Amino acid sequence: MKSTFGVCSTPVVEGDVLIVQVGGSPKDQNPALKPVRGDNSGVVAFDKLTGKVRYRLTDELASSASPVLATINGRRWCLVFARGGLFGFDPAAGKVDFHYPWRARTDTSANASNPVVAGDRVFITECYGPGSSLLQVKPGGYEVIWTDAEKGRSKSMQGHWSTPIHHEGYLYGCSGRYTTGAELRCIELETGKVMWRQPDLTRTSLLMVDGHFVCLGEDGQLMLLKVNPHRYEEVSRLELPQLLYPCWTAPILSHGLLYVRGKDHLVCLELIPRR
Repeated sequence: MKSTFGVCSTPVVEGDVLIVQVGGSPKDQNPALKPVRGDNSGVVAFDKLTGKVRYRLTDELASSASPVLATINGRRWCLVFARGGLFGFDPAAGKVDFHYPWRARTDTSANASNPVVAGDRVFITECYGPGSSLLQVKPGGYEVIWTDAEKGRSKSMQGHWSTPIHHEGYLYGCSGRYTTGAELRCIELETGKVMWRQPDLTRTSLLMVDGHFVCLGEDGQLMLLKVNPHRYEEVSRLELPQLLYPCWTAPILSHGLLYVRGKDHLVCLELIPRR
């Protein structure tokens, strides 16, 4: 399968190595004529000070999701939701523990949402076909807790580019490939049960702060929501005419200043209460 969207994964630093989802292919390949195969460069770890290659892992091709570092039961992990699925490895030793295939069949699909880690559970989601799955990971392998693969149209969540947020046993995130039909959802992590769904917000991105979500729609609508696993609870809404479609970058909060971005514009809002 050839790459449609290019590479837009963010590298991460672990100790003295820089971990990069490279996903390259042999030079003699012509993606226009045959499917692209990997070249032992799904992930490449570089010495962060010298640039020397420390190790190379898997024949996976690159995705739009970024590597996620986590400590699970006392051991460090790096989890990469690559083009063809999720793989987990020891970032110090450069040893792969498992590979879990998860990708839609169509060439124009992409895995873009980062893995979400909750304890020893790892949640992945995509919007082009199979949907979501929850794994329990352990050194050397994994166990599938639940999967959307056999649910037909009744999938728990189909995340696009926005990574869902986990809080106290529930996941909150946007489900849907297109602007029309996308929903903000809350699902139960352990079962995949849909607790509530809210349509007509366009595709959204979330930022969690102080028991609330700052929710940005791709049309520039900015909403403040309460974190509530039982119902959608909107506190307020603000229209920002400076924000033009597409607003696909998640909101960022720093030192009381909220940054939101749309086409050609970045808007900064002061959230510091007046005294």
